[in-house]
Amino acid sequence: MLEVDIKSRRGDFSLSANCKFKPGVAALIGASGVGKSSLLRLIAGLDKPKSGTIIMNGAPWFLDGKSICPTHKRHIGMVFQSGLLLPHRSVLNNIELGAGAANISASLLEQTGCDKLLTRPVGGLSGGEQQRVMLARALAGNPKLLLLDEPLSALDFQSRLQIQEMMAQIFAQLKIPVIYVTHTFEEAARLAENFVLMQNGTITAQGRASEVLGHVPATTQELAISSVIEGRVSLIENSTMAKVQIGRQFAEIATGGVKTGDRVYLRLWARDIILAHKKPQAISARNMISGRVEKLSDLANGHVLVEVNVEGQNVSALVLSQTAMEMKLAPELPIYIIFKSASVEHIHS
Repeated sequence: MLEVDIKSRRGDFSLSANCKFKPGVAALIGASGVGKSSLLRLIAGLDKPKSGTIIMNGAPWFLDGKSICPTHKRHIGMVFQSGLLLPHRSVLNNIELGAGAANISASLLEQTGCDKLLTRPVGGLSGGEQQRVMLARALAGNPKLLLLDEPLSALDFQSRLQIQEMMAQIFAQLKIPVIYVTHTFEEAARLAENFVLMQNGTITAQGRASEVLGHVPATTQELAISSVIEGRVSLIENSTMAKVQIGRQFAEIATGGVKTGDRVYLRLWARDIILAHKKPQAISARNMISGRVEKLSDLANGHVLVEVNVEGQNVSALVLSQTAMEMKLAPELPIYIIFKSASVEHIHS
């Protein structure tokens, strides 16, 4: 776990951060210029805080105004907006720079798509390909911490979607803290389960989407809220539809390359979830799963975020405040969540 409690100042800009990052993906979100990239540089040791502590897995990196552990010994993988690769060297040579003494994993090369690029010079790669190489280089040395500073901001829409899907699959397997800086809330929600909100140089909220996004401007809230639930593929039907077991219940998704027995993670977007007191009949949505309302949170845009416990896992849904009142939604109320198979994003490990 990474523990950060620091203060810093550069010119007229002051930064104050008190936060913890456990293994898993945390999206560091906020508008441009609020200090997200500055915080990453301080964590990495590229800049020095004025005061405070930075502790990684119990070992101090920065303590009492002194850098205890220099950048090159912090064992951090970093990915930036632009490639920062050596253009005259091959893809393999660039990845080897990140691997150090470690052996480069064949599965990492395959997952990032770099296995097909190894002999090519970096100077001839597209932006998306360069980001694949950057990620492979950052992970090749088995880092303790992965920092990503708006890595997709310079890519076109299609490339962003492809790299997001690749990152989602890789991140799901990592057992280290991953801090992902972005000002695009939908991108954050596609990749992270935990959020850290930064405003004017200060961490103002940290936690799950429901705990953080109430502090985010109303115009961006409902784009960003999603849930990830785990299941296992129990059956493939007609080679196009997979039945996924979630506890004692089942959902249906498009196969997307999964096989019977695969563990899968389903991302459900809160804006796509329908709630019902009873299981409806003759509708196009194929998935109707029972649960129990766990929590309701009022948002600033006239919506209510409803958290539903489904087989021990939380699913978030967005409804209008008026709808919540009319349905008499309350904690412990039995409820059905309804969603279309086509609205489910899934990855498997």
